[in-house]
Amino acid sequence: MNIKHLEFFVAVAQYGSINKAAQSLYISQPHLSHIIKEIETDVGFDLFQRTKQGVVLTPEGEQFLEHSNAILREMENLKRFSRKVKPDKDRLSLSMTKFSHTMESFNEVCCHNENLESFSYRLNEGSTVDVIDDVLTGTADVGVIHFASHESAHMRSSLEQKGITVTPIASLSLHIVISKNHELIQRGQPVTLAALQDYGFVRYYGQYEDFIYNIATENVHLDLNNSPKITYVYGRAALLHLIASSNFYTIGIQGFTTQDSMYQVLSMPIPNCKERVEFGIITLKDCQLSDSEKEFVDNVTRRYRRLQLEDEE
Repeated sequence: MNIKHLEFFVAVAQYGSINKAAQSLYISQPHLSHIIKEIETDVGFDLFQRTKQGVVLTPEGEQFLEHSNAILREMENLKRFSRKVKPDKDRLSLSMTKFSHTMESFNEVCCHNENLESFSYRLNEGSTVDVIDDVLTGTADVGVIHFASHESAHMRSSLEQKGITVTPIASLSLHIVISKNHELIQRGQPVTLAALQDYGFVRYYGQYEDFIYNIATENVHLDLNNSPKITYVYGRAALLHLIASSNFYTIGIQGFTTQDSMYQVLSMPIPNCKERVEFGIITLKDCQLSDSEKEFVDNVTRRYRRLQLEDEE
């Protein structure tokens, strides 16, 4: 059990529904149900009674909610305190979803400023939910997230209610990411989602809520979470190395600058795909960005908008 799990529990209590709470938290309903069951196992008693209308707190759950709210209030007080402490050196504190294009912008800012007298640059990678949490807790000043374009209005509204500003930077089409030496390419066959159903799918561990694993085209709708052959990895390098040396594939966007030269991996548009992925920068409304953070925001914005122009050609 951790602080994030307590926040999930409180959300379920507030909504009286695991499904509604999952939607507000941008995670899947099965994933949230699993977390609630884990908490109940840890504490040794039921927190909710399940009904046809939703969930209702048990007497023990009511008491657990009081303690959870007290802990979360204290955590919020700690966040406010930490935000008041100003660093004595240049800083760049970033949290991002796992796209190498964002990493390239981070790297360029680091290289550009490597001769400064002093600085503190930090990078964290995770799911969209993780990045939002990093910004909310003050772990990161800047976040770069992605989400389904059709959820854009709901995402912005929900984050604004939390005190987070969302700045859209690009809307991009989805691509199949595959080795240049994949069997389908060697045989001269079309690379489609349907053709790849018998091949292994590689994805990031834990990101069950990511919509890019559940996509539709004019011809087929696939929930890739249900693929018969799945390999889970934590990092981008592990994912790309596996794809480069096998017939596995994943879903992403256009290739990043060194993707071909370093990994011999291609990004191919998904034929007739209806889905698009939107990228945005998130910050707390009262956050004062450093010079390097402003430089990063400018760099990553230009990078993704250039990708969108290429995508539209």
